[in-house]
Amino acid sequence: MRENITSETIRTSSMGRRTLVRAGATAAWTVPVIAMAAPAHATSCSGGTTTLTAVTLSGTKTQSGSPKLTVTVQVQVCNTGDSQTCDLYATATGNGASTRLNAFSVGDWPAVTTGGAGSATLTTIAPANEQLGAGGCSTYLVSYLLHDASGTHTVTLTFATGNGAMATVNVTTVK
Repeated sequence: MRENITSETIRTSSMGRRTLVRAGATAAWTVPVIAMAAPAHATSCSGGTTTLTAVTLSGTKTQSGSPKLTVTVQVQVCNTGDSQTCDLYATATGNGASTRLNAFSVGDWPAVTTGGAGSATLTTIAPANEQLGAGGCSTYLVSYLLHDASGTHTVTLTFATGNGAMATVNVTTVK
C-alpha cells in the first residue's frame, strides 16, 4: 500500500525557502539541498599496485637569471607497479624559509604560477593522457622559477599518484 506524500512550499518571512513534507500523520522539515559535483578522477583508482621511482638525469640541470632564478632539469619517472598510475601529480617544495617559488612546470602538463613573494609549494596535475602504464617510464623537462637567486636553494620534486605511490628527488642550486 502506498502512502500519500504531499509536498508544498511554504513562503513566509520566518521560514524562507524551507519545504514542509507530510507523510501520513508525521511532518518533517527539510532544507533544500544544493548539489555539488566533485571533479572526476582522470583514471580509475581501483585494483593493482603502483610504485614510482624518480631520478634526475645527470648533466641536465641548468640555472639562469637574476634576481629570479630559473632552474630546469630532466627527471625520469618510472612506474614499476602492476597497474597504471592514477591521478599523477608533481609538487615542487622549497626547503627552508627563504626558498619561494613563482612558477613550476613538468613537461606538457599545465604550468602553475603565483605572484607576489612566491609560494613554498606549487603543484601541477598530469592530464589523463600522461598517466604512466605498468612498467612505463617518462622523462620530463621540469622547470621552476625561484623568487630569489641569492644563496643556495634546495627544492624537493615529488611525483605522486592518487593510489598512494610517491617518489622524490632534490635539486640544489648553486649561488
